[in-house]
Amino acid sequence: MVKITEKDRFISILNREEVDRISIACPLQTGTVEMMEATNVFWPEAHYSPEMMAELSYAAHKLAGIESVRVPFCLTVEAEILGCKIGNGGKKSQPSVLESALTTIDEFNSLSVPDPTKDGRMPTVAKSLRILKDKVGDTVPLIAGVVSPFTLAGHIRGIDNLLLDFFDNPEDVVNLLNFCCEVCISYSQYLGDNGADCISLVEPSATSEVIGPKYFQEYASPYIKKVIKNLEVPTILHICGNTVPILSFMGDTGVNGISIDHVVDLSEAKDKIRKTALIGNINPVDPLLFGPVDQIVEQSLLCVEKGVDILAPGCGLSPATPIENIRAMTSLAKRYS
Repeated sequence: MVKITEKDRFISILNREEVDRISIACPLQTGTVEMMEATNVFWPEAHYSPEMMAELSYAAHKLAGIESVRVPFCLTVEAEILGCKIGNGGKKSQPSVLESALTTIDEFNSLSVPDPTKDGRMPTVAKSLRILKDKVGDTVPLIAGVVSPFTLAGHIRGIDNLLLDFFDNPEDVVNLLNFCCEVCISYSQYLGDNGADCISLVEPSATSEVIGPKYFQEYASPYIKKVIKNLEVPTILHICGNTVPILSFMGDTGVNGISIDHVVDLSEAKDKIRKTALIGNINPVDPLLFGPVDQIVEQSLLCVEKGVDILAPGCGLSPATPIENIRAMTSLAKRYS
């Protein structure tokens, strides 16, 4: 019998094909302080070096048993290129957007779609994928994270300003979102060309807790659909918070997998999403960060029993998460078929 690889299992699940067991993968950030100490590769330097990015991201697979490797570790690659002021973070914190790039929404006309072969950190992420592909070949899935159009628009305009623009400048909002969509497509295609097996579209600002179902359908969903239609690799969509009111709309985007926050009940999500792989949704703080291990095992088992397709944290890992705690989650998943 031919042994199924972790990549084969992961891709088959996203394609809704029968597999031997669930996968344990993480479509969001996986870097932790313990992994940094074990590899002697640290933030913030790893955000700017492809070799360091590759080594630290691989540690989540090698040391913690996660059946995927995901780059990068932040949501600022695109925003930085487009003029946002970025804080680099530190050993225990990720980079973040400190200031938006646009004072008025019509200023986006001065922006150009970045060239992913040379602009900002886009080539850094792409080179890290090539390094990782040389290391793992076709055995482990490589996931590349990309900021989805609505959240990117919120980064460069400022989310509060963007929400006001819904009412004051709706045509400019559409134009800005189309621009962000072009950025997302260009960057995602380049990452796919450089070895990404899956694109993880991260859309935290489009949560129903911020814009609600009506505006999600108007200002987020059409642009996610457009990105997905222009990609040749499978896609995962993650939106933070309580996404129950928009889960069916998320499924309608054509995405292969939906990553859900721990606040969403898996049973309810399963009822709303039947054609798309469901990913999640262990609480990344309590118990994954704080433990104890038996509670991590208990919550992991509950996710499996409720029918999750890919077991994962409900959001990115806290940098302070112990490797032992992550292993408790991954080892449980590997025991159940």
